[in-house]
This record gives sequence, structure tokens and C-alpha cells, in this order.
Amino acid sequence: MTTKPLPPHGSLSRHKYHGCKCRTCYDGFNAWQRQHNAAKRGDTYSGLVDAEPVRQHLLQLQAAGISTTKIAKHLGCHPSNVTSFVRSTGAGRPRRRRTTPEHAARILAVTADDLLPGTVDSTGTRRRIQALAAIGWPLRQLGPIIGVHPTWVDDLIKKDVTSGQTAHSVRRAYEQLAARNPERYGVSKVSVQRARRRAANLRWPTPKYWAKFPDGIDDPHFTPEYGMTKPERLAEEAVWMVTVAGVPRTEAATRLGLTFGEVDEALARNDMRKAA
Repeated sequence: MTTKPLPPHGSLSRHKYHGCKCRTCYDGFNAWQRQHNAAKRGDTYSGLVDAEPVRQHLLQLQAAGISTTKIAKHLGCHPSNVTSFVRSTGAGRPRRRRTTPEHAARILAVTADDLLPGTVDSTGTRRRIQALAAIGWPLRQLGPIIGVHPTWVDDLIKKDVTSGQTAHSVRRAYEQLAARNPERYGVSKVSVQRARRRAANLRWPTPKYWAKFPDGIDDPHFTPEYGMTKPERLAEEAVWMVTVAGVPRTEAATRLGLTFGEVDEALARNDMRKAA
């Protein structure tokens, strides 16, 4: 029986696959490792390209309120295939610094317009800003966090529609700040008290209230009963039954145990509120 001769000393195969530990094989392996690492840092290693442009593009999309999970869903790939460009995805999995040209091109082709609607109902945006004010965040100081001019925040709670990008930015700010005490993040005690006082006077629900109704905060048909007395709640229910459900005023009054005059007064206040 004949045996195949071993590879020469100093070759990668002799050291790596045949276990030779002589100095010549160690030197040959170290030389190969240096060449291999240099190729990885260059532009010719297995056809991979620098991932930094991809990372910067993803950071811009995140600044617009678009998560890497949403981008991955749009591309039809696993979230880690996108998130890994921005940060480490676990122990022993450092941030990705190189990728294939094809994968880079797919991610770079994604734009905010692909994932954000042009305009959306502003109910959720308005309620999240009001809830932050209710725990002491002044509207003007929310501007830089949301990414709009400080004087524009007050306008956001008056609009019926807003841009998809702004809605996402407000949602992200809400998630970051809803459980934080403003005074611990540089907001003066006077400003906190002023914001809370205004919110209390206008009956703006707090984040704790909305935590009980997670689906209600974005629902324009959901009427928060925060701070309402029982007569006020019945009046709001009467308005909903007549204006949304189409129940006759007389029937609404009978169901709720109200007089016809009380239902008419509630409807009149609702009309005045809308006009204002």
C-alpha cells in the first residue's frame, strides 16, 4: 500500500491539517494569517465591500423613526441581517464592517418614503405629546428630542393630520421619556410644575393612563375619561352614541339615564369644542 506524501513544511496544510508544530510551519502559518487579515481589510477579500455607507444609511433611517426590524421586514430578511450593521447582536458577534455588494445595494436602496406614509391621523401624536407634558416635560424642550423646532411642538397638538415621519419621531420620543422624571434630565422644577399644571387644567392623560389602554392612544374614536366625573363621562358617552353610532338623542338619553336636555347640552358643548 502506498501513502500520499505529506505537504512540505511551511505550508498551511502541513500545520493546520497535519498538526506539524515545527518553527517553519509556524512561520508559514503566521505569514498566511497576516496576508489573510490584510485581504480582509482591503477591498478584494471574497468580493466584500466596506459596510460603513450601509451603517450611515441605516442611522439616517433610524433618525427618521424607522427601526431596523421594520427595514428587515421590508427587505424580507432576518432582523439581525440589518441590525448587525448598526451594533453588536450578541456576545462574539461584533458590528458588521464588511458585506456583499448585493446586500449593501439592497439596503441602500431603501428610503424613508418606502416605509413611512405621507400623512397620518395625528391623534396618537397629539396624545403622546400631551402625556409627556402631563408628567412635566415642557413642550418646547420636546422639540429637539422629536426633531422639530421648539415652537412647532405646540402646533402638533392642534393638527388633525401630521407627517408619517413626525408621527414616528414622536412615538420614539414617547417611548424614551414616558418613564423618566424630567427633573433628572435637566428640566427645572418650575418648568416641570408649569407643564403639569397646564396639562391638569386641560385634563391631558398621563402615560400611566395610556398604559391601561395601549390600543386607545392611536384610536381617534376612543375618548379618554381621564379626570372626568360620572356626569361628564355620561355626557361624552351620549355624544359618541349620537354622533358616531347614530343613536337618536331620545334613545341615548333613555339608555344612559339622562334627560333630553342634558343630552342636548352635551351635544352643544361638543359642537362648541369642535368650532374652537
